[in-house]
Parts: sequence; structure tokens; C-alpha cells
Amino acid sequence: MALAAAIFVSMSTEFLPGGLLPDIAEAFDRPVTDAGQLVTVFAAAVIVTTTPLAILTRQAPRKPLALIALTGIAAATGFAALSPTFELLLAARVAGGIAHGLFWSVAAAYAADLVPSSQLGRATAITAAGGAVAGILGAPLGNALCQLFGWRAAFGVFAIVAVGVAVLVATLLPPVKLARRAPNSAGSRPVSSQAGLSGILLVCLIILLVVIGQTTYGTYGVVWLTDVAGLPEPSIPIFMLVTGIAAFVAVSLIGRPADRWPNAALVVAIVMLAALMALFPLMAEWGTLPLVAVALVQSMGFAVAPILLQTRMMRIAPHERRSTAAALQTTAFNIAIGGGAVVGGLVIGAWGLAVLPWAAALLSAVGISVLLLSLPRVPRAATSSPPSPIAKEDAYVP
Repeated sequence: MALAAAIFVSMSTEFLPGGLLPDIAEAFDRPVTDAGQLVTVFAAAVIVTTTPLAILTRQAPRKPLALIALTGIAAATGFAALSPTFELLLAARVAGGIAHGLFWSVAAAYAADLVPSSQLGRATAITAAGGAVAGILGAPLGNALCQLFGWRAAFGVFAIVAVGVAVLVATLLPPVKLARRAPNSAGSRPVSSQAGLSGILLVCLIILLVVIGQTTYGTYGVVWLTDVAGLPEPSIPIFMLVTGIAAFVAVSLIGRPADRWPNAALVVAIVMLAALMALFPLMAEWGTLPLVAVALVQSMGFAVAPILLQTRMMRIAPHERRSTAAALQTTAFNIAIGGGAVVGGLVIGAWGLAVLPWAAALLSAVGISVLLLSLPRVPRAATSSPPSPIAKEDAYVP
């Protein structure tokens, strides 16, 4: 649960500016589009630095590294609250993005290292609950703080929360041993390592296709719901809250299926995404209730698909490559989130707003095709690397 709390803080600080942009823009006498750069530079910092940092720190003890990352998140968020100029606020967001990338290069593999491979799904689901709560409460809480006390207070409160979570992690999170590569016979690379690398890259490709598809619609989802589906604007927060709760329920329940039927669960989740997104325009014509019903199930599928993809990544990655795999996975997610906004804009410009759900469904369908083709290519040997037992990273010397 300490790791879930840390993920909540990391993702909440990532989402935080989304609910504060108008106030920040007004404070610095900038257009809202300039304030939107606070989101862009954060994502860019994550994309550029996560994998290099994972490689550079692969021999560093995991728990201290997680604490350094959380401290960096707290410091960057606190500096954002105190920034006297917009340029310094941008710099604070870049620093926060770097710390966020470092944190995820550790966090995504940490849960996998704490449990045996048979419990990877449950461990990933428990830690992912922090991200689900961040999606439901993080940005709304930041917006509420902004409305009551101003945008600086929102950053300041989350900086204090990050410090508290760092203390919680230092106290409660068990350390894990560093993975060591076993000696190779005859100087050759093990087959499982080669299979693991190809599997890692395939999972990254599936992440790109599925998440770009969903964010192609999701970035402009509110506009589609009001302008195409005809939902009243005051009902949008309720719609988002209900679908967010459905997503949280799905995250809470996916752990055991992810461990018992990992391949089938992933296939079903992505097929659900593609099929239900394709139904959105038809449901919108039938009325609000059919659209809401489909959106509830679709939000559940999209909530569990990343968990199942992360679980697959940790299963197929050789143990000594888990941190690098986690970093590549984080980079793929962030590229996909930013890329979805670009693809969505291109789709709207070429064919109009109404076709966004079909574009999302098409990309998800391509993702499921890649997944189905890749399943026979990942041998069991690539997934059988035993997890490191929980142990002290620094040996006690009497």
C-alpha cells in the first residue's frame, strides 16, 4: 500500500496542472495555450529521461532510489508553488517530469520484485489502485484547492503530501535485492534474454497502439460528448465521476484474473476497448442511458488494460532487465498519451469530431492483432525468471 500511495502522489502531481490552467494563465498574464506547456514539458521530460536514468541507475539500490525520486517530486512541486515567473514554473515542471520518470523506472518493477510470479497480477493491480485514485480524485482535488485558496496552494498541498508519502515509503516499503545477471555458458547470451528483449519491444508497441487509440478519443472526449452525443455540459462531471468509479472497481477486481488467465484477460480487455469504442456513435443515437452503459464498461476495460500490459511486461522481462523494461514501458505510455492528442487533432481536421471513437477502435484493433501474433513468440522460458526475495539491500554488519 505504501507503493500505491507513492503512485497516487506521482500521478496526481502529473495531472495537477490540468485543473489549474486558467488560473495559472491569468496569474502570469499568459494565454491558456501557454499554460498548457506545463503539461507538455512534463511529458517531454519523462519521455527523454526515463530510459537513460533507468540504465544509469540499474545498479543502485531500489528503495533509496524510490525515495530520491519522491523527494524530487516533492521538491519540484514545492518549487512550482513558489515560482515567481512562468519560466521558473516551466523549469519546475521539467524537474518534476525527470523525478517522475525516475520514480516509474523503479516503481513499475518494484511490485514485481516483491512477489512470486504467480502473484504479479494482484501486485500490479494493488499498486495501480493508486493511479486509479489519482485519476478520480487527483485533478478534482487540485481544482478544488485552487478554487478555495489559489493555484499555488494546490501545488503546495501536494508537495506536503509527497513528503508525507516519502516518509511512509521509508518506513513501510520492504527493500528488494538488486537483480544480477547469471553467468552465461560459452560466453553466449541466453535464449530467454533474447526472447525477453523482443517481448519487451512488442509490449511497448501494443501500448503505443492501444493507448494512442484511447487518448485519440479521450483527449477530446468531453467535446465529443457535448457536441456529438449531446450531453448537457453540467452533466459531464457526473459522467466522468461515474466512469471513474467504474474504472476503480475494475482495477480492484482484476488482480486474480490477471494471474490465473493473463493472456486471455489481456485479449478480452483490448477486444472490449475496440468493440465498445466502435459502438459509441450508435449508442449516442439511441440516447444517454445506452451511451452511459457502454461508457461504463469501456472505462473498466481501459482501466485494466494498462495493468495487464504492465503485468505482461514484468512476466516476459528477464529479471535483470525489469528496470529497463519498466522505463521503456513508461516512455511508451507517455509517448502514447501525447501522441493520442496529435492523432486526434489530425482525425478531427481530416474527417471531423464524430469519427473519433472509430479511430480509437481501429487503433485498438491493430493492437489486438499485434498481441495475438506475439503470443506464440514468447516462450515460457522467458517468463520463468524467479523474482528476487524480499531482503535488505544493505547488509547489517555487527
